[in-house]
Amino acid sequence: MPIPLFDSHSDTVHMAHRLRKHLRENDMQLDLLRGSAFAPRGQVFSIWGEPRREPPMFDAVIGYWERELAENADLLAHCRSFSDIRAAVSAGKCAALLSIEGAEQIGCDVDKLRAAYDRGVRIIHLCWNYDNVLTGSATEGQGGLTEAGRRFAQEVCALGMVIDLSHISERAFWDVLELTDRPVLAGHSDAAGVCAHPRNLTDEQFTALAKRGGVAGLNLSPRFLGLGADIDAVVAHAEHFLALGGEKAVCLGTDLDGVKELPAGLSGIQDFDRLYEAMLRKNWTEAQVRDIFFGNLNAFWERAL
Repeated sequence: MPIPLFDSHSDTVHMAHRLRKHLRENDMQLDLLRGSAFAPRGQVFSIWGEPRREPPMFDAVIGYWERELAENADLLAHCRSFSDIRAAVSAGKCAALLSIEGAEQIGCDVDKLRAAYDRGVRIIHLCWNYDNVLTGSATEGQGGLTEAGRRFAQEVCALGMVIDLSHISERAFWDVLELTDRPVLAGHSDAAGVCAHPRNLTDEQFTALAKRGGVAGLNLSPRFLGLGADIDAVVAHAEHFLALGGEKAVCLGTDLDGVKELPAGLSGIQDFDRLYEAMLRKNWTEAQVRDIFFGNLNAFWERAL
């Protein structure tokens, strides 16, 4: 039986555009051909950029995305709704969703947010690693949502988009949960109880996310994993979340092509069967592991989109 895979975060589209590579086959951490070994298959692709070093990348990267989508229609389907995800999976294609990683990519502007929605973006991070006019970030400051941030987040929810909480400050995390009762996710954040990195979730944050019907994606960045920065470290973060009652709230949020190196034992998507087997060795049921790899995130989109 093939291993299923639905990953809530990758930077592959941005990096492939930057490096002038293609999605079908490349020498990066993820491409469509290697990913097609997993079935069913889904992937969130982020549109990202470094807001203090380069101009907003949204228009250039989504143009690249649309060209690649047309060239790979046999393997890839752009999904805007859960019914689109179901149809893509039924057709044996990768169900792809678009995320904006940092609202700076659209100028933190509500009109541009609506335009991004019209082009198929369904997930947005209010910031990246820096504070901006909307919110404090996890790695730079501890400020919460600003008034502009509240208005922006309300429009995100009104459109039916999903807020990804992975990069915002802890205070802003709680501000968002007070602002809306819609499901939200932390698409690529590990457990602070295992590795005390500011980008990781505290037990209180994860528990609140799970009660809201949200999910947290296991990030493969060695900096966030700690321990031996290997496959066992990834499993330890999953185990911590499960111990908090998060059996239906843990997924994979690998950050492929957004991290320069992967945990020992993994060199790209082609090695994810090793992570699957490592989880089975913990005596978790295969149904539990398949939920982490696919089912929990798939069920989240049914609730959230």
